[in-house]
Amino acid sequence: MKIVTLALIAAGLLLAQDKKAEPRADAAKGASGPTLPSGAKQVEPGLYRYTDAQGKTWMYRNTPFGLAKWEDKPVTAAPVVEPVVPVSTTDLGDSIQFERQTPFGQQKWTKKKTDLTEEEKALLKKEDPKRPASTTKPDQAKPQPPGKNLEKPSE
Repeated sequence: MKIVTLALIAAGLLLAQDKKAEPRADAAKGASGPTLPSGAKQVEPGLYRYTDAQGKTWMYRNTPFGLAKWEDKPVTAAPVVEPVVPVSTTDLGDSIQFERQTPFGQQKWTKKKTDLTEEEKALLKKEDPKRPASTTKPDQAKPQPPGKNLEKPSE
């Protein structure tokens, strides 16, 4: 029984070996993709530039899948617009409190007027253009919260 099984396996292997591999239809069409023109100049390794008879400039790049071709158009840089986040400022005498809304809640920070960065000075000037950003009097009193006036109302 073992000999018959071995003979059948050997016959199956021999029959499988006799079949010739047929070339794929895709391999025969390999030359149908873009080809590198003879006047193309190498820009960098694997990248070529070519100007055709109509004056169009074409770029060619060697990729693992063959040669890629595209028209070289000048890139127009879109202006970068920074999102404007409203920042409110509160003058606390010798320091400024900044507040802005973020996706994670309200962010608050306080800086002395002498330690302000250029960005914070610009924010302060934008908020109140009449007020200078870094000049203060050292004996300037802090504003009192509403409802805690020390003076009696006049009758």
